[in-house]
Formats: sequence, structure tokens, C-alpha cells
Amino acid sequence: MSNKKKLPNLGVKVWNLAKAVTKYAAYGFKTVSLATYKERLSECDKCEHRVGSSCGLCGCDTELKAEWSTEECPDNRWKATV
Repeated sequence: MSNKKKLPNLGVKVWNLAKAVTKYAAYGFKTVSLATYKERLSECDKCEHRVGSSCGLCGCDTELKAEWSTEECPDNRWKATV
């Protein structure tokens, strides 16, 4: 058996992105401060679920998701700020 980390399948990734974009738009496309963004990415950098630049739990791009104030880490490492 392979120990290679895998991302969710395409259907799950598309569904998660659609939900995230909908919420982001509903709250007026608000982003977090640069300090918060860096803190979030720092948590992602330490996470065992990270696969490249993506979250292995939800499949989202961590750099994009960390910037949106409406998003939270699926591993509870950081919360939404709206």
C-alpha cells in the first residue's frame, strides 16, 4: 500500500469550491488581513494533510482559502472571521 497523500476526488473538490465561492460572494468578497493570512498559511505549512499547495481534506488551494474571511480550516487550525 502506498503512503502517498491523496486529494479528494474531483467531484468533492468542485463541490467544496462551489460552496466556498458562494459563501465568499454572499459576504461581499471580504479577505483577511495580511497578518492573519500569513498565520493561516503558517498553520497550513505545518499540517500533515497538505498535499503540495492543496488541502488534503477538502481539496482547496490553501493560498486561496486562507485569504477568504469566510473560510475555515477543515482540521480546525483556523476559523472564519465573519
